[in-house]
Parts: sequence; C-alpha cells; structure tokens
Amino acid sequence: MIKIKLNKSMNLRSVAIVLLMSLATLSCNDWLYLEPQDTIIVEEFWQSKEEVHSAAMGIYSSMISDHPYLLFKWGEVRGEMVKSNNYNDFTYINNGDILPTLSLMKWAPLYRTINYCNNLLEKAPGVLELDDSFTQELLDQYRSEAYAIRGLMYFYLARYYGEVPLILEATLSDDQDLQVAKSKQSVIFKQIEADLAYAESLAVESFDDVENDKGRITKAAINAIQADLYLWTNDYDKSVEAADKVINSGKFGLVPFGEMWLNTLFHQTNSIEGIFELQYSTQYLNPFYTLFNYNRTFFANADIMETYFPIDIYLPTDSADIRGDRGSFRSSRNYKLWKYIGLNRDEEKGDDEATSNFILYRYADVLLLKAEALAMRGDGDDYEQSLALIKKIRTRAKASAVTQNILDGEIITQQGLISYIVNERAREFMFEGKRWLDVLRNARRNNYERMDLIETMVISGAPYNRLQTILSKYQDTLSHYYPIPQSDINAGYPVLVQNPFYN
Repeated sequence: MIKIKLNKSMNLRSVAIVLLMSLATLSCNDWLYLEPQDTIIVEEFWQSKEEVHSAAMGIYSSMISDHPYLLFKWGEVRGEMVKSNNYNDFTYINNGDILPTLSLMKWAPLYRTINYCNNLLEKAPGVLELDDSFTQELLDQYRSEAYAIRGLMYFYLARYYGEVPLILEATLSDDQDLQVAKSKQSVIFKQIEADLAYAESLAVESFDDVENDKGRITKAAINAIQADLYLWTNDYDKSVEAADKVINSGKFGLVPFGEMWLNTLFHQTNSIEGIFELQYSTQYLNPFYTLFNYNRTFFANADIMETYFPIDIYLPTDSADIRGDRGSFRSSRNYKLWKYIGLNRDEEKGDDEATSNFILYRYADVLLLKAEALAMRGDGDDYEQSLALIKKIRTRAKASAVTQNILDGEIITQQGLISYIVNERAREFMFEGKRWLDVLRNARRNNYERMDLIETMVISGAPYNRLQTILSKYQDTLSHYYPIPQSDINAGYPVLVQNPFYN
C-alpha cells in the first residue's frame, strides 16, 4: 500500500513520480485494478491531510503512466493520419479486423484511475475527524478533482466502447462483488454530467502555480470537458455556455505564430494555451519520444499530409501553415510525428529532453468546440460567429487559402460548416488523439446523417484491397465502438455482455 510522507516543497510532478513508482509495485488480478486490497491498511492510511494529498496525487500518477499512449492509439489508429511499421494491432484495425483479443482493447488503466477516485471520495471525508489541520475547503478541492477525473475517465470509456460498467463505489478488497453489467451510453453521459457539475461547484479557479494550474483540475478544465460532453449529448446551448466560461475567464490564449510556436506549445508546454495537461519531467520522461523517434511505432501518412496541407506555390516555406511540415510532422525525417520529437521547427530534442506534457485540452480546442456547438445550434448569427472562431484558429496558424472551405460571401450551410470544422480540427489536433472522436461525434448526429464523414476517412486511409469490406462493416453502427476486452469476458463475469457486432 502506498504510504508516503510529503513535505510542502514537493510539487505535483515530484509527488506524482514518487507515487507512480509505488503504483508499479501493486498487483492487478482482473479488469478492475484493486487498490488498496487490504481493508486494515485502508484504515491505517486515511489518517491525515498529507495522506489525502498523496492519494489525490496518486490519481494523476495513474494517468501519466498508461493513459497518454492509450488515448493516442484509441484516437488515431481508426483514423487516416498515421501509419505504423511494427504495431500489430494497427495492422488488424487498419484492415477492418477489430478483435476483442487485441491489446488495444484493454480498458483496465482507466478503471484503475476510476477506482482511485472512488477511494478518495469515500475515505477522505473521514479524515476531517482525525486531523484538525484538514479543512472542509481542502476536502472540497480534492473531491472536485476526483469527481472531475472520474467523469473524464467515463467520458473516454463511453465514447470508445459505447456501453460500459458504471462503478461509483470503491473496490476495497478482492472479495467484493464485481458483477456489474454495462450501462447504456446515455446513462453514462448523465452520470458524467452530474459528476462534472458537482466538481465545478467545488473547484478552485487557480492553485496559484502554473504547473498545478495546468496539471490539476481547475474550473476551466471542468468547463472544457463540459463543452466537449454537451456536443455528444446535443445540448448546444450548454456547450456554448461552458466554452464561454473558459473564454471569458481571460486566463487563456493562443500561442502566436512564429519560430517559438512548436517549442512553446509542445516542448516547454504549460503555455498560455494549455488548460489540462498530464505532466512529465526529466525524472519521468514522456514515452512518445522514443516510440515515435527511434522505434517509429507511428509516423505520418504522407498522402494524407498533402491533403490537409497542400503546397501553396504563392507562399514562401516559412509562411506556410505552421501546423504542417516541420510542425505536426517532418517530411524530411521520414514523416516523424514532429509535435513529440521537435525541439523547434528545425532541431530534434535530445534523449533527456522528452519532458513534453500530453495535452488533453487547450484553448484552441475550446474555440473549435464552441464553433461546432454554434454551427449545430444554427440560430440567428450563429454561423457567422462559428466562422469567426474558425478564422481565429486559421489566422494564428497562417493557414493556406487553398484549405479555406467557405469563402467570403458564400452562403453558409450547416453541413458545409461542420465539414469545415472537422477538417480544421484534423489540422489543428493532428496526432493529439482526437481524430476518431471528432469524426464519430459529427457523423452520428441525427441518426447518422453525416455517415459520409466516416466513409471519407475510411476511403482515405484503408488499404485499397480491403476498402469495400471495411466500408460494409462500418454500415453497422455498433462497429463504431470497441469490443469488450476478451480477457474480461473470459474472467467469468456473466453479466458482462459483448458488443453484439463482435459476436
């Protein structure tokens, strides 16, 4: 069991690193990571505010170990923008053969984090009676973080799996009944909404420290998640309202165009644009650098890069879209994913410089989420406001006129505007683990009115000899969600029913 005495000088990263090493020693006996496993140790642990703090930091620790690589793969391998030479699961998925036995299907890391949140929510209130220095204000802060992260974990699970077990109580021992059936996606979304609303009511505006403001849950981080959630539930007024809370806070902005754009946003990180970032340091390096630089587990799809960043013969190289070549990828370096490898637009990071955070939400995301909500709401001047937000993103990037879908003076249609936003999100968040979710979210509305978005993506990225087979499979909307991991089905939980598409 983790039992770490902390001092006030330990910041988020140092605490997370210590806890991450401790977490590595724990065992995992099935799909739900059981921690702590001994109820006597549980009672011994929750004694002081320092131990509540270490438990809260343990939640973040559990996220930096596995989540970034998992979320990257979930978001990108079903898209068209990456390729792989040596990742077997990619070959299966790219061929349209998504199997319950694939390692990528395992959801245990997210349920482990959920269990840490549930443990804190159940045990931390009791510390008020044991430690006079532990205040209700501090307890509320930690509860806000736990509720918000639990909501975020279920948000990922519901979007990728559709229906998942909803567990809101801590798993305290191996003997506890784990027979939990799946809940419908709509039920999961309602629980996420409730968790985030309560978290917002308790959350802090700031921790008065940049690293903690970007690396821990604040009101702005919660509002960003809400703006995203409400697009999935078609609550467009609420999405706009949540996005406006972030925008009107005055705490965020876009990192400007220039030679320092890549270094500031994706190397130094914790920039003015960052809202919620998983923190790395020289003590615990970001795993993407080695995977994408030396192993080339993933690299950019050259054909697709030319589609999203076509050459504009009227622009000098240094005036081209900053998100393209030497921004998101590097054509002269075998199409490496430059966002994770570049120190700047010309130089690679050193082996000891892979300290970049994994950004879950940034200001550009909130602007485009609001643009999407406005486009779907479509009242009054909403289309013009949406177009203005897209223009703000494109102006910062100096996007080429060649990629401007809607020209000045043209009649704006909802379908055209949504296509514009989906394409702009592809350029802006390339390789940040958002691609599949962006396409699925917009395709599924109004009984899959925009199935063409999925079909276009498949046609662009699928092997030619498998194209018709894959397109046929995607006509069954249950195929848009991952299968329940076969290891969990085999574990003997009779109430855990497989996604019918994979039977």
